[in-house]
Amino acid sequence: MAINLVDLEAVLAEIQPTLIGGWIQKIHQPQTMALTLDVRSPGTSAMLYICTEPRFSRLHLTSKKYPNPPTPPPYCQYLRSHLEGGRIEEMSQEPGDRIVYVKIAKGEKSYFLVIALIGNRANVLLLNKDRMLLRSLKESRFQIGERFVPPTKKSPPQPEPPSRVGKIAEPPQRKGTFSEKYPVSAAWEIIYEKKEKDENQKLLHDQHLTQTRKALKGAKGKLRAFQEDFKKAERYCEFARYGELLKSILHDMHKGQETVTLTDYYDPALPTLTLHLDPSKDPVRNMEDYFRKYKKYLGAQKHLLPRIDTQQKKVAQLEEQLTQIEQGIISSAYSPKTAKKLQPLPTPHSSKVRQAPAQNYRTYISADGISILVGKTAKDNDHLTFKVGKPDDLWLHARGTPGSHVIVRLEKGQTAPHETLKDAATLTLWFSDLRKSGKGEVIYTLRKFVKKAKGQKPGTVTVTRDKSLWIELKDERLERLKGIHS
Repeated sequence: MAINLVDLEAVLAEIQPTLIGGWIQKIHQPQTMALTLDVRSPGTSAMLYICTEPRFSRLHLTSKKYPNPPTPPPYCQYLRSHLEGGRIEEMSQEPGDRIVYVKIAKGEKSYFLVIALIGNRANVLLLNKDRMLLRSLKESRFQIGERFVPPTKKSPPQPEPPSRVGKIAEPPQRKGTFSEKYPVSAAWEIIYEKKEKDENQKLLHDQHLTQTRKALKGAKGKLRAFQEDFKKAERYCEFARYGELLKSILHDMHKGQETVTLTDYYDPALPTLTLHLDPSKDPVRNMEDYFRKYKKYLGAQKHLLPRIDTQQKKVAQLEEQLTQIEQGIISSAYSPKTAKKLQPLPTPHSSKVRQAPAQNYRTYISADGISILVGKTAKDNDHLTFKVGKPDDLWLHARGTPGSHVIVRLEKGQTAPHETLKDAATLTLWFSDLRKSGKGEVIYTLRKFVKKAKGQKPGTVTVTRDKSLWIELKDERLERLKGIHS
């Protein structure tokens, strides 16, 4: 059960006075879909817990200390580099929706941490001051460098927080236990701790059930195989006698015979037997074949019968265990000796999700608010141009020298504004071998006129319908672009 709109409003009203104005000391990612923010305010410290697991998505303060992985995940590292040491200036909630905005100032830069607790789309996104997406916890419908628009709105939110705005104020001096200071957060912590415990028990029960059924099916299959092998070997139980009978008439046999008829002197009734022979073999080899097959029967008795007995006991044990699990009893006898070893049971937050992939290109915002993407390596250039770039995007490269591919995001039929073109050309020159000279020629064309050069090294392309622009690096333009870089 995810947090609902009314409860989120109650939690937000409770935590705003403590968090607003506080400094973010440390950020952790204890589970795949959960984050914690240690916030220090004058006279008090608090830990904000954010969960985006669809069944338990929520936001509240917590009194628990969560174990963290030895190496922080990439998203956690990214948040640390941008937000640790920053100050929470405002907290707000999207009107009528479970989306919380946290405005954070660090140095001269401002960021928005968007906490969207909306079912299967629950996510945590980091935006720059212009609401452009820098990185997200999980895969998002927004691409890096795109402007964030709430799902219920057709136009981007204004920089001012939309509702339930809390601004920097003197934090209240709360005294008493955690539950006395933060009753709403404490209540949710208890409720979700029980829900997660119940969910873990259910997952453990289901996993035991699945593994035991699978182990039982495998054990029965192996038992059948042993029994079938022994049944085949049992056909040879009389072959020693047949071999002795053949030995006594070898002088009457010859190569090419398919059968031989003889009297069974080992039976008091002296019946007549007809034995099959291999016509391609001589009498001695036919006799030896009967003795060899009898040895197979002896070997089956020695090796297969103990295995069949052990396997029958294992099947009985697993059947008993399956009955117990189906009745809600998890047997302590469950072990790798009686069934396949259980894999570590994931917590509700650690189920596999597709995290937002690390970007293999840099993102800048032009003076006109348009995204400019810059490749990092030759391989990244290929990916940026042919996987990320769209046919109607603008593509740039420094003429006649190694350098980054650059993409300007454009809508179909849109022409790049003059300042955006100069910004993109500046970045193209900066990330090329012409940087030292500080000036040079940049070519540009639509991405659809750029083709991959067959058989050539990564990053090598053929370009048609290109134009050129002479550009000189200007410190003022570079500094502005670097200031809105991700």
